[in-house]
Amino acid sequence: MNKVLVAVFESEDRARRGSRALDELVEADAIRVNASAIVVKGPGGAITVSDLTHPAPESTMGATAVGILIGMLAGGVGLAIGAAAGLLVGSMADMFYLKVGRDFLADVERTLNPGKAALVAQIYEEDTGAVDARLADLGAVVFRRPVGEVADQEYLTAVTGIKRRLA
Repeated sequence: MNKVLVAVFESEDRARRGSRALDELVEADAIRVNASAIVVKGPGGAITVSDLTHPAPESTMGATAVGILIGMLAGGVGLAIGAAAGLLVGSMADMFYLKVGRDFLADVERTLNPGKAALVAQIYEEDTGAVDARLADLGAVVFRRPVGEVADQEYLTAVTGIKRRLA
């Protein structure tokens, strides 16, 4: 199942070790990583991004999802940059927001305190055990959300509302 994964660590070094752990799970065919990045929240709250990867051409949407999540975590400046990129990015951000949900973003924001780092990834996994075990060994707080879980219901609700207004 395709999921957005955010693992919050005490340091950037641990987040990098978490990224290597995911790479090892990819090599073992336990998961697939469509896109990932390391996000560090500085002492003043500024977000820096490094190690943005999207290993295959088909992972473009994964990279977009990771990028939009990073922009949302960055707050006003990140969202302003996204908005400046045009309507397409804005609509993708809206769709992504619907897909992962407000509660998911709020939980991540509460945990990613200044001085901490996060591994943000869009992954495909059948079982959460392997990823959870590897990241727990590094002291991570892990959040994940199936990418389509919320969007499907939101879409059906919107279509029903439109049909009612047109009737």
